[in-house]
Amino acid sequence: LRVFVWVIASLTCVGNIFVICMRSCIRAENQLHALGIKCLCGADCLMGIYLFFVGVFDVLYRGEYNQHAQYWMESTECSFVGFLAMLSSEVSVMLLTYLSVEKCLAITFPFNTMRPGRCQTLIILLSIWIAGFIIAFIPLHNYEYFGNYYGRNGVCFPLYSDETEKPGAKYYSVGIFLGKNLLFLQM
Repeated sequence: LRVFVWVIASLTCVGNIFVICMRSCIRAENQLHALGIKCLCGADCLMGIYLFFVGVFDVLYRGEYNQHAQYWMESTECSFVGFLAMLSSEVSVMLLTYLSVEKCLAITFPFNTMRPGRCQTLIILLSIWIAGFIIAFIPLHNYEYFGNYYGRNGVCFPLYSDETEKPGAKYYSVGIFLGKNLLFLQM
C-alpha cells in the first residue's frame, strides 16, 4: 500500500501535467473545451499532490504513527492536505459536470449558436474554482462549528461521520457529499 501511494501520486501528477502540456502545445479545434480539460487536469493534479503529502508523512511517521497520530491529525499540515483533497475532488466533480453538459448540448443541438463564448467560459471555469475553494475553506474558518473537520482520520479527508463529530460538520459533509455531488452527478 505504501508503494502504491507513491506510484499513484506520481502517475497522477505526471499524467495530468503531460495532458496540460500537450493540450497547450497542440492547437485544439475547440480551444474553450481544451481549457476546461486543462482545468480538470489541474484539479486532478492537486489530488496527486495530496497523495505525495500523505506519502511523505507516512515516511516521517513510519513505525511510530501511533505515537504521533493525534499530533498529525490536529496539525496544520493535515488540515492543508485535507483542504487540497477537498478542493481537488469538488472542483473535479463540478468541472466534469460542466464539460459533460457542454458536450451534450453541442451534440444534441449541433446547429445552435447559443454556446458559451470565451468570456462566459472563463467566468464559468473561474466560478467553479472559486466555489471549490470556498467549499474546501469553510471548515477551516470556523473551528467551533466544524471542529477538526479534516483531522477526523489519518488521511485528513472527511470520509465518514461518527458520533463524536460536531453536528455542523455532519450537516456540511452530508450537504456536500450527498447534496451537491449527487445534484451535479444527476445533471
